[in-house]
Amino acid sequence: MLDIMKRAFAAATDTAAPVSRRTALAAGALPLMGLAGAPAAAAPVPLGDSFSVPQGRIASYQMSFPDKVAKLRAEMRLYRDLADEADVLLWYYFTMFVVAEGRKVQPLVRFEGIEFSHHKRVDADIYMAHGHNMSYPRHIDTGAFVDTVVNPVTGATVKVPPTILTEDPGMLYGPEGKRPLNRKSGEFTPRYSLFRVEDGLVKAEEIRVPPDGWFTPFIESSHNWTPKALYDDPAVTRLPMGTSGGYVFPFPAWLEMGEIKGHMFAIWSGRKLDGVHQLPKEYYDRAAAEHPELLKVDRSKFAKAG
Repeated sequence: MLDIMKRAFAAATDTAAPVSRRTALAAGALPLMGLAGAPAAAAPVPLGDSFSVPQGRIASYQMSFPDKVAKLRAEMRLYRDLADEADVLLWYYFTMFVVAEGRKVQPLVRFEGIEFSHHKRVDADIYMAHGHNMSYPRHIDTGAFVDTVVNPVTGATVKVPPTILTEDPGMLYGPEGKRPLNRKSGEFTPRYSLFRVEDGLVKAEEIRVPPDGWFTPFIESSHNWTPKALYDDPAVTRLPMGTSGGYVFPFPAWLEMGEIKGHMFAIWSGRKLDGVHQLPKEYYDRAAAEHPELLKVDRSKFAKAG
């Protein structure tokens, strides 16, 4: 979701922030779930209300848009909000797997976290988005909070830190794709997304590829959905959204893989919330105790935007 908004390693034309998403994927890894809303705009409709057994053949067909601007606005309604300026909170779980060459794939650790962001329209159909991520590790089997895990490849016990990302440079989203704010060129990286109807749901299936020059194991694909009845109502400018997906990224530094070749694979699931008051109590209590400043969005980046 603030996909997203995720980068693994920079292209030669980019400049890294000290603790940006790209460095985090080498140091902690997190999901970027696309364009990650004003709390009052969400509709109280269950996300799974259309999963009843069909009476006949399942309805499934691709949606089309008259142009790229119309598609961007559909993405903003689903991933974020059509408002010119809004906060967006995504809450998620993700599970990490170790994919080492010549060895079987092994589950490693779960994380529970949020991506909390703000966007502002800075030009006609151009939106600036900036935010942060805060994720805490959980045991792969019991789900309890942990601070160490056993590397299933080396057998060593390693410290697994929370993933706290606060220095992302931000992103521009427009009809042509996305562009990190620290990219020297004005080029937008395209996003590949397919909107389709599946019975009572509208689904947006997105593939995020790295920019040219990122010669690292990174790719991401997500499935995001909302009730079709709400999507068809133009008065709903911020749609409720469920999300799931998977991505490939390099070994995090804390895993201490040394010269072993391979990469990580992770899957996530989550949903867009109306505010921190909706976060699960256990997660909220820990965040409020350890990182209370991250339970709100830093809007200082937007002071001169637009």
